[in-house]
Amino acid sequence: MIALQEAVRRLEDITSGNEVPAVLMEISTEAGAANIAYMADTALTFGDEPIRYVTYSREWEGRYFDRGYLRIDPVADGINRKLPFDWQSVASTASLRWLFAEAESFGVGRQGVSVPMRGASGERALITLTSFQSRREWEQRRWRYQAFVSALAPYLHEVAFLLHDRESRQVRLSHRQRQCLELYARGYAPKQIAAHLRISSSMTREHLHCARRKLGSLTLSSAVFRASKLDLLNI
Repeated sequence: MIALQEAVRRLEDITSGNEVPAVLMEISTEAGAANIAYMADTALTFGDEPIRYVTYSREWEGRYFDRGYLRIDPVADGINRKLPFDWQSVASTASLRWLFAEAESFGVGRQGVSVPMRGASGERALITLTSFQSRREWEQRRWRYQAFVSALAPYLHEVAFLLHDRESRQVRLSHRQRQCLELYARGYAPKQIAAHLRISSSMTREHLHCARRKLGSLTLSSAVFRASKLDLLNI
């Protein structure tokens, strides 16, 4: 298990939001876990969508948001809880087991513990650690993982908010990213954008994906809204 002091030092060395997933993966690996994820509800502070830093695969992230899983995910809803919880406690109904099974198939993990917290301004955050350990192994290590994540949470929360506050004022879209987002805002579908700009559909999706990530948005519609607020689009 990585020492808390070393994990905190690595977080404090981060200078860009793009570095966060890699550092979290290092911490997760050295802790003997599969993934670490962070999500904060910014409604009380920035008015934007949640700040989200995860080590999950890009394929799972795309599927998760494209299919609207955020609205039904009981783990994400745990941000409203007061105490840490084991995933087994929220995956007990047959109607939701398929979601956890699908997440596992995409490399998220078989077991998980999530720690909710409240920031200084009342903003809510949720820090999760996952594992592919057997149920027996997990029972032996779960409390140690929970203690580690609980201790790490305030540091990760502080770093995430500092980066979000800084980078929300420094968003830079490339010419192509701006073009694709502007056309999307005008009602063009990705295939129509590709035809209009004479680029491939895959390249169009990549430009839209990068623009969305830079803007810290979960959907393209919210990315358009935020880009408009920042005067990045000509629409």
